[in-house]
Amino acid sequence: MRVITWLLAAITTTGIVARLLPVSLSDLPFLPILAAVTPLYAATAALALALTLAPRAWRHRRVSRRIIRIVAAAALALEALWLAPLASPSSRVEAARANSDAASLRVMTCNVYKGAASAGDIVAAVREQHVQVLALQETTVPFVDALKAAGLDELLPYSERSSSDGVYGNGVWSALPLADVASDDIGSSASAMPAGTVDVTRADGSVARVRLVSVHTCSPQPGYWGLWRRSVEEIGVVRTRLAAAGSPGYVLLGDFNATYDHAPFRAMLGEGKADGLPTLHDAAREAGQGLVPTWPSGGAVPALCGIDHVVTSDGVAATDLQTLAIPGSDHAALLTTLVV
Repeated sequence: MRVITWLLAAITTTGIVARLLPVSLSDLPFLPILAAVTPLYAATAALALALTLAPRAWRHRRVSRRIIRIVAAAALALEALWLAPLASPSSRVEAARANSDAASLRVMTCNVYKGAASAGDIVAAVREQHVQVLALQETTVPFVDALKAAGLDELLPYSERSSSDGVYGNGVWSALPLADVASDDIGSSASAMPAGTVDVTRADGSVARVRLVSVHTCSPQPGYWGLWRRSVEEIGVVRTRLAAAGSPGYVLLGDFNATYDHAPFRAMLGEGKADGLPTLHDAAREAGQGLVPTWPSGGAVPALCGIDHVVTSDGVAATDLQTLAIPGSDHAALLTTLVV
């Protein structure tokens, strides 16, 4: 029992340290994977703490038991601090929900797993959920053809798709006309991230411009740790654009391959930075609906990591957030209503 308790304490400590490391150390080998499952360390800490309550096992190990209890209690305190904001909506979301004059936009994003996802199910979700903007990642030409055959162009007739390698791409489909389309709005080191701007009419007749980007960064894996960090941080260029006069609002949808517990993701949002630039907002963090894991999906292992996101600028807020399993994909789709 003592060995198991020490092992749980070691796992907890390693994971918590991975979460606490600054951006400059966040791409050390395997640390991004450890940080991705940060909420699970609350369970390992609680179990380690519970095992120290067996009196016989620790009769002559009082110091060891005390160390484990301190480690577990500290980990649980940090987990509570990190998870507490997920329990209630942010003030931005509450204000958006109460604003009857604002316009709404229903959006959906999904990584389609190299074109293996069911195109029919995606089109059905667009129809049933009244989706106005769809962002997809890891599309292929045959998959896009399957979307057309299933009737996507009838629902979302405007689109922009691009690919960095000529095989797998990302795309944006919209029910509203797309202006200022770009094949790669970010200039990413990972993949081309297409975008377009839509005009959304508010209740008072005024028009708001919103730019939507389909995001797909590099996944953290051996040999690509540095590229993973860079591809997440590069999205932060949007904050500079938002500081310019006349900039449209921004909505970034897709597979960020990072959770809020990754330092590069928080840095991309602008959290903790005193640079005077606008900050970005993670819908899962603000909606007040608890953890929203999206990967892995469709297998024996339940979803553990919230690596798919809807990120918005000031003036745009996600008032709800839900996941939807898509057959054939290893990611759950994210659906949300944006209030502009």
